[in-house]
Amino acid sequence: MATNVETFSTIFLSKAGDKLMQEGSTVTDKRFLIIASLLLLTWGVLYQDALLAMESIWSRSDTFAHGYFIFPISLWLFWRDKEVLLQAKIKQSWFALPFLLGSLFVGVFSYAVDISVLSQLSAVVSFIAIVWLMLGDKLAWHYKFPLVFLLFSVPMGENLIPWLQDVTAWFTVAFLKINGIPVFRDGLYIQVPTGMFEVAVACSGIRYLIASVAVGTLYAYLTYQKAYKQWLFILFAVALPILANGLRAYGIVAIAYYSDMEYATGADHLIYGWIFFGFVIMIMFWVGGFFADTEQQGKASQIKELSTTEVGFQVAPPMFAVIFLFLSYFIVKAIPVIEVAKDHPITANKVSSSWGINFEDALQVIHTQKEQLEFYRAEYGNKQTQGELITWKNVTHNPDKWTEVGSEVLQVENKLAQLIHLRSINGSARSYLYQYKIGEHYEISATKTKLLQGWNSLSRQSDYSEIRAISVVGIQDFNEAKEMLKRAFSAAHLEEFSVDFAK
Repeated sequence: MATNVETFSTIFLSKAGDKLMQEGSTVTDKRFLIIASLLLLTWGVLYQDALLAMESIWSRSDTFAHGYFIFPISLWLFWRDKEVLLQAKIKQSWFALPFLLGSLFVGVFSYAVDISVLSQLSAVVSFIAIVWLMLGDKLAWHYKFPLVFLLFSVPMGENLIPWLQDVTAWFTVAFLKINGIPVFRDGLYIQVPTGMFEVAVACSGIRYLIASVAVGTLYAYLTYQKAYKQWLFILFAVALPILANGLRAYGIVAIAYYSDMEYATGADHLIYGWIFFGFVIMIMFWVGGFFADTEQQGKASQIKELSTTEVGFQVAPPMFAVIFLFLSYFIVKAIPVIEVAKDHPITANKVSSSWGINFEDALQVIHTQKEQLEFYRAEYGNKQTQGELITWKNVTHNPDKWTEVGSEVLQVENKLAQLIHLRSINGSARSYLYQYKIGEHYEISATKTKLLQGWNSLSRQSDYSEIRAISVVGIQDFNEAKEMLKRAFSAAHLEEFSVDFAK
């Protein structure tokens, strides 16, 4: 099937190319539009899951709701400069092909390892590469901002939340001290005489920052012609919301302090936040307006400058692009997806324990106990319809009950294992060893485990992975606990861990 599709694509594109070689090519040429439509249709089919996941995040997350507006804004930016787009003579680009191929590789691999944000980023970058390939180097460079602006549609940036929370707490405490309000900070908790405040995720300012950078970048492009002004304003759009969010948090605490906790507590402080953010955006535009540039180059000279001197249609770049897209599609469809039963996973001898190890949506789980020792094993498909081995929801101990006081990397039976020592608030001790098994490989790194899962799925070496762990409770001497766990882990490889899961 792949061979037939590639043969058809080659013949079709070659015939179109032969005709277009006789005349100049523009984006309004019907044959150009047919080939571009074929590329974009194939792209849409390949990335349909990533695009639907992206839209789902836009719809349920206020932080990324702006994603709905990115593509329409990019189209508008193209259309406002339509004279150049419609009249410039174009030549398809070879330089876009490596970017497309690299993006497709990332997309296929991220699909195999279930990294959604990389799949979505790959979808957008591949789209940009296809447009670049079809418009050619000169015209794509002319429209570089509308193309790069599409990256704001990818829901990413939440990894900045912990850092933003810490920065917001720092600014809040600094402003409170300047104002003379007594304050004590413990991590993300801020104590004033009238009450305690927490810099929660909603107070981190991530949604203000992302929205401000997106809007500020667009404003810089529309207002300034000089690159240094554009970059300076973008930096301003990054710094201002961070500072403003710290000022907003300070204002909330100060209002609550002076009103004896009557105002700016509960949901109303979020309303104050959006009103304040709107005011900050107005200030940003007002300041930026003082340094606006005027457009100097006329459309006619731009069209002449951007038009290619070579007449004709480059058939090879889009032909290779179609082949790459189809190959990526077939590779993705060949990756096995393990079906997860709607009911609970098969669990053998689950015991009541204070350990707190928990791996959700596993295909099968074994949790047994022998005196002081607990054995845990959970199996996952490298790619399955629901859940995954490596995710923030899966934990090797309960962090609310236990505090990690030590760790060590060991070799047990010539296999890597991670040793963790825990203490509870009442002084109880617990230690455990764990490792991930991916096919015939053993790892303790979550990142390496993810990569090995992807490689095994693509190479068809193995479709399953698992977590193996042993814990001992009540031994205060960590060296004694370590030796006991090492012996138990070695024995478990011959007993508990050697039993095959029922498929």
